Amino acid sequence: MPLVRGCRNRHCPEYAGPDGWCDRHRVPAFAGSAPLPTDWPAIRGRQLAAFPFCHECGAAATEVHHVRGREAGHGPGNLWSLCRRCHATITGREAGWLG
Repeated sequence: MPLVRGCRNRHCPEYAGPDGWCDRHRVPAFAGSAPLPTDWPAIRGRQLAAFPFCHECGAAATEVHHVRGREAGHGPGNLWSLCRRCHATITGREAGWLG
């Protein structure tokens, strides 16, 4: 017998699917995003080497963010070096997870 759980949204009374979300709160994560290029690790490494500090808070940068989305390209004009916290905040806001 499958395990039945509530939605991961703690205020939702609905039952969840296998991913932990009900149909109302399930949001496809960047469904329309273009895939990363095969040389993304090299692009990311160059970006972090050129800009080692977070664009937002000045902490050590560990992640690279596409400012205008992946569709706008992977050049330095579309990339920001960010720390994990700032990247999560910006990405969450853009995806509609944060207000």
